Amino acid sequence: MQSNDLFTAPQLARLCSTDLKTIHNWVNRGEIKFFRTPGRHLRFRRDDIVEFLTKFGYPVPDGFAMTRRRVVVIDGTEGTRDQVARALGNEVDVQTFSECLDAAVAIGREAPTVVCINADGGPDLVHAANRLAVCAAPSKVVVYGAAADKGGLDEGLLTIKPGDCNELGRVVRTILKSS
Repeated sequence: MQSNDLFTAPQLARLCSTDLKTIHNWVNRGEIKFFRTPGRHLRFRRDDIVEFLTKFGYPVPDGFAMTRRRVVVIDGTEGTRDQVARALGNEVDVQTFSECLDAAVAIGREAPTVVCINADGGPDLVHAANRLAVCAAPSKVVVYGAAADKGGLDEGLLTIKPGDCNELGRVVRTILKSS
């Protein structure tokens, strides 16, 4: 989550053209999702604000709800990582990793919409794909590469034939449109 995805109570009051007391009333009645900082200050996530505005008939400012979809690519081969990133295009935020551990930290910070894993990286990446399918929800996991066809992957994982980055891009864009 980025800092521009969090809003203070005064920022929310300005956005809704209301006063701060109204924001506190909404919080007290449970009408809007929030959390408190260690200093007990209110914070609101962008997606929760959009949900609230829509639910109660407030206009959502132009561009406010637009959040870029994030895709994490785990691939040990730099050239393939670059090909996959190009195939996904500029409409998504793509983060590439060569190591599972680095990717897991990034996924833990903020769950991406889709995780793409090259299973040709060996049994560690196959194992990572199976684990992510279980614990990275709501992320979708797509496995590509020759090893994707060799078994060892849990049912329910999407698999793409080896070497077809354009097909991978098409599948990921389809997932992003439906989520």
